Amino acid sequence: MAQQLDYFLGKLRDTNDGDGSLLDQTMVLYGSGCSTLHNPNNYPLILTGGSKMGLKHGAYHRFSADVPCAKLFVTMLDRLGTPVGRFSDSTAGIPQLV
Repeated sequence: MAQQLDYFLGKLRDTNDGDGSLLDQTMVLYGSGCSTLHNPNNYPLILTGGSKMGLKHGAYHRFSADVPCAKLFVTMLDRLGTPVGRFSDSTAGIPQLV
């Protein structure tokens, strides 16, 4: 799967989209849909792309167990220009990502 992700990201990176690459204008979330049991946190995830959307890159973040995955979705929706007041149990995003 990692090879397919690399291939996909390379295609996005190599596709011009006027003001940068298609990868600059796209967020790609990759990872497992499972944590431990059915917990809403502690997912192994990679968020890449989106530099034209204000996402910071070049960092590894390990969040505490009390940070639900829904906070990531709030951040992503905000960057997509679709701010939400709430996603699942989260009302705020993850400021370290922007």
